Amino acid sequence: MKPLGRKAEELLEELFHDMFIKLVEAANFKLRDYQAAEDIVQDTFALAQEKIEDLISCENPRGWLYNVMKNKLLHELRSRSRFLVMQKKLEVDQLTVDPPEITFRPDYFDILSEEEYEMLRSVYVDGLPIRMVAEMMSLSYDVGRKRIQKAKEKLRHVRNDQKNSSY
Repeated sequence: MKPLGRKAEELLEELFHDMFIKLVEAANFKLRDYQAAEDIVQDTFALAQEKIEDLISCENPRGWLYNVMKNKLLHELRSRSRFLVMQKKLEVDQLTVDPPEITFRPDYFDILSEEEYEMLRSVYVDGLPIRMVAEMMSLSYDVGRKRIQKAKEKLRHVRNDQKNSSY
């Protein structure tokens, strides 16, 4: 790493004194883990030092720092989410009781997309929360919930049609 100029050192020092605690508090609000929040903010300042030219040329260095911290925070949250999903899958695999048998008839595959099938399976067979399933598929909670709801409606509609045709 090349040595920082006087202007760069002063800017980093000023930003560190002004922003460190604020950024840690913002990260801690989302993570609920003060040590991890501090680590993310320290990584943010380390990146700022590496990319000092970008920081200096930026019109809003505080906003630049905040955006870097936000991106690092999102990465941490995604990593934690993936870890929880894997942990949950391991717990399901280690159950001594078999999960409930849910059979999907062949005609259901004509109705549901692969994504809809996977979402329904994850929620109703694997027992994962909708929020986690939505995150795994890079969807917001509301979009994930709505897609599951629509997939269930499709299946209900088919079941009702089959009941009506049997009369």
